[in-house]
Amino acid sequence: MQELNILLETASSYCQKGDFKQGIHLYSQYITQNNQNPVAFYQRGKAYFKIKDYQAAQSDMSKAIKLKPESAELFAERGLVYYMAKQQENAMADFNKAVEMEPKNPFRYASRAFIKDHMNDLEGAKQDYQKALELDPEDAISHNNLGLVLGKMGNHKKAEQHYKDAEKLDPKNFGMKKSTETKSDVAPQPKQEPAPLPNIKPSHQPNKDASFGSTLKSLLTSAEERKEFWDFVKSKIFRA
Repeated sequence: MQELNILLETASSYCQKGDFKQGIHLYSQYITQNNQNPVAFYQRGKAYFKIKDYQAAQSDMSKAIKLKPESAELFAERGLVYYMAKQQENAMADFNKAVEMEPKNPFRYASRAFIKDHMNDLEGAKQDYQKALELDPEDAISHNNLGLVLGKMGNHKKAEQHYKDAEKLDPKNFGMKKSTETKSDVAPQPKQEPAPLPNIKPSHQPNKDASFGSTLKSLLTSAEERKEFWDFVKSKIFRA
């Protein structure tokens, strides 16, 4: 067990350094010995995503979902893979599923809105950003992005109000300096969580299943993990 966990952590380390092929190789070694760990499939799927092997990424995300079907995060991230593979119906089905599973989570609506905007479904994006702000009125990114959507729809007065709201909430990123530049949408981010991303280590607790379940939940819902994934989407793919 100790050696397997070291293998998993080493694979993650290679991916963090940008060596995704070596990370995939090590994840594959791990999965050969333990094919019941959804984290391994999820992480390898992300690595495949980053080298734009979307078919392999879809396969791994689907395997992770089969092992952890209650994870809205997995559905949302598989939806993103489907979108990049130009399978828009499958993408929206997964984003819809994530929203259905977590209807009180504003990040779910903001994420779906981000994709709808890039699919030119402006009305759908507007409604989702509005719902995200209904649940979290202090999300500067959603204010900024809703402003952009409203601007595209020709409603410049309301758009400017949302830009101002974004500036009030986050002047560092949406303040005077930013207003002089070309406005751009920002990848949705979850609220920062107090707990850091946990390391995957062998459990010494009696109830190993419960311990692993809590570790997996923390990994798949951590702000750090989601931010890293969406930042990559925004900076490397939609601007490509």
